[in-house]
Amino acid sequence: MAHTLTTQSSSWKPKRTALLVAAVFSAALGPLTVLPNETSPQYRIIRFATLVCVSLLVLAWCYFDSLERHQSFYPWLRIVILIFGLFALFIYLFKSRGFKQGVRSSGMALLSLLGFFVISLASAFACSSIFGLD
Repeated sequence: MAHTLTTQSSSWKPKRTALLVAAVFSAALGPLTVLPNETSPQYRIIRFATLVCVSLLVLAWCYFDSLERHQSFYPWLRIVILIFGLFALFIYLFKSRGFKQGVRSSGMALLSLLGFFVISLASAFACSSIFGLD
């Protein structure tokens, strides 16, 4: 009973924190995609680091979601998320929620991803207009 009260009264929401970190990451990603040239080695490093960070953010969100739902988070699912990243999010959503709620949750995830994309584009546009890049 005491654990339930402390969990409900806690102001820290780890899934929201993961989404907030993803939004900040999207804002930082915009200028990083505008500044280097696509043929430079820095661009490849940025793309690889982006894939790793996205996979880690998806892993964190899925882990916190499984804790919140009191479901098992299997080791094979962690590996799938690290390898497939964003696509594994939809596998997790359907596996943890069933088909009907999985479709609804996937739609919400797509809306969130669209929001992150808009944040990234806005920060890239702001960076290119401030520094006068094409």
